[in-house]
Amino acid sequence: MLKANPKAAWGTIASRTNHAEKYLRWFVDFCPAAIAMFDCELNYVLVSQPWVKMLGIPRLKLIGTNIYKSLPISLSYRRGLERCLIGGQMHYSTEVEITDRGGLITKYQLVVQPWYNDDGSAGGIIVASYAMGDCQSATLKRRLQEEIAERQYFEDAFTKIGTALESTNDGICITDDLGQPIYLNSAFSELFAYNLPNLQNPTEFEALFTDPQIAKAIHAAVMHGGTWSGELELRDRDRKHIPISLRVNPVKSPNGSVIGMTYVCTNISDRKAAEAEINKSFAALGATLEATADSILVLDAIGNIIICNQKFVDMWRIPSHIFTSDDAHILQYVTERIKSSQYLHNFGKHLSSDQNSFEIVELEDGRTLECYSQPQNILNSCAGRVWSLRDITERLAAEAIVKASEEKYRLQAEKLESALQNLKNTQAQLIQAEKMSGLGQLVAGIAHEINNPVNFIYGNLTYADNYTQDLLSLIETYRNQYPHPNQVIQDKLEEIDIDFLVTDFVKLISSIKVGAERIQQIVKSLNKFSRSDESGCKYVDIHEGIDSTLMILQSRLKANSHRPEIVIKKHYGNLPAICCYAGQLNQVFMNLLTNAIDALEEDNQANGNWQVMDDKPQWIRKDGKVSIISITTEVQNGDQSCDRLIVKIADNGKGIPQELRNRLFDLFFTTKPVGKGTGLGLSLAYQIVTENHGGKLSFNSEIGKGTEFVIEIPLKQPKAI
Repeated sequence: MLKANPKAAWGTIASRTNHAEKYLRWFVDFCPAAIAMFDCELNYVLVSQPWVKMLGIPRLKLIGTNIYKSLPISLSYRRGLERCLIGGQMHYSTEVEITDRGGLITKYQLVVQPWYNDDGSAGGIIVASYAMGDCQSATLKRRLQEEIAERQYFEDAFTKIGTALESTNDGICITDDLGQPIYLNSAFSELFAYNLPNLQNPTEFEALFTDPQIAKAIHAAVMHGGTWSGELELRDRDRKHIPISLRVNPVKSPNGSVIGMTYVCTNISDRKAAEAEINKSFAALGATLEATADSILVLDAIGNIIICNQKFVDMWRIPSHIFTSDDAHILQYVTERIKSSQYLHNFGKHLSSDQNSFEIVELEDGRTLECYSQPQNILNSCAGRVWSLRDITERLAAEAIVKASEEKYRLQAEKLESALQNLKNTQAQLIQAEKMSGLGQLVAGIAHEINNPVNFIYGNLTYADNYTQDLLSLIETYRNQYPHPNQVIQDKLEEIDIDFLVTDFVKLISSIKVGAERIQQIVKSLNKFSRSDESGCKYVDIHEGIDSTLMILQSRLKANSHRPEIVIKKHYGNLPAICCYAGQLNQVFMNLLTNAIDALEEDNQANGNWQVMDDKPQWIRKDGKVSIISITTEVQNGDQSCDRLIVKIADNGKGIPQELRNRLFDLFFTTKPVGKGTGLGLSLAYQIVTENHGGKLSFNSEIGKGTEFVIEIPLKQPKAI
């Protein structure tokens, strides 16, 4: 392929470029004489490089300025120039002195002649300048050297231009005014597989275009001085279609006429492929946005709408005339329908570039939206924000219904649980009441059955004692009257040890009487505890109830092989008759005393054992502590109608652990092993005191020192009989 080379032969250059004006400019610049061209107003149109050197003024500062501003020409010279300009004189010559940049004054001869337009009218003048005098040859030599250097500069510049054209990735084709190619760079030849001779065939250049009419339209438009750019498909030599971005510019002569065209072809195959992939991605994104359940709005960094799905339009009910208007009207329409929000009303303009947002937004029409946004950052800069909106009105209504149902069922469950707990309490009370009733009936029956024979025995003991005294008196009388009985009687007296029999028989009758009295006391205590002969609320002596309970528990207070004796200390106050349910209170005393005895037994078994001391078995503890149950009664004074009975039952056992104290009165809660405790005693005692008697049952406990239960009940009950 031929390359642009200013040293090539004239014919070669003409065949490649056909740019007459270019070579005309070269001729003017490289001519040894200084030449300048002026228009009819005597303004510079064209200057040669020697003219620029002569005046020392850059070409760009000369073009368009008047001749009188750069040449010291007198008024007479001016008249000669104007005569040539109007055609009154064909040639004009004069001499001038010009001082160059080095301060050297040189005399020049100016030769002036007019130049004409195509219609024959004078277009202006051409002035040629020649150095004069002895220094002419030296000056000419110096200027020739300068011109040679300048020519070398221009040759280098043309070489660089040719190199640049060959180095570009774009295909470049230059045509003449007929549309025939006169230059192709290597990128054009590689792109379309054409060289210059092949493409200079009149039909081949139009064959590049898939539609010849497009080629003709481009040629016509550009030849009229316009430009053309666009994207289209061109065909290479193998008729393969190549997507091209084409730019066509005119090549103009100095007088402004179009003498050719430049085609710049950029291969956009890769870009088209990338656009196709991007379009596929956008299509997939669009399908995804339309398929999602949320409405999506994407804004750029300055708040313009990039994309939104149909659900966004439907959610906000945007009319078609608003949606087809500009973005500002759409966003304003949306904002006007927001009742309250923190971020959505201004679309997050005050949010930072790395801040997400979430809020519940209320609309004017009563709907509720769930709004989430997140920034879109590209290369550490915010490129916009994505908003995801969801209508949760129905969900909130459903949640409210569910919540109301849950609250309703929770209340029902609480009622059922309370009813179940009451049922358990009632069941436990019934069981315990039945047990106590049965126990009371059993105790009453046993007491009655024991009481009859005991009364029979006790009632006859008086007679037996009298008869015994009479018989012993008779025997003593016989002994006094017959001090020396016969041998048979004497032997019998010795056999039965009459003296011991007389002494011991009296003691025996006395012991039987004491035992019968003891049995009577026990029967009386049983009757008092069971209160089988009483019902309802009665005035009773509380001390009798406590004592009868202690009588029944006497066997557990005495020492045996498993425990030492438990000492009972009574601190009874001066109490009046108390109106209460005696049988129920006795049950409370029984439960509290039983728990105290159990606590002391457990403490003793953990801290002591039986040992023989002075030939006597004794229960020995290392700490020497004696098991004690203290019972205290008193009246707490208040208003006349608010006096209360206080009963305190305390033990000096090991105390109640902290973690068990809150559950002590819970139904069925017990710390005793299976078979020993039921968890009913304290629960029923609490209910009897608090519910049946309107009192209070509390306790104080200290680890290592023991526990004290305190019973408080009014002295009078509202339902007293």
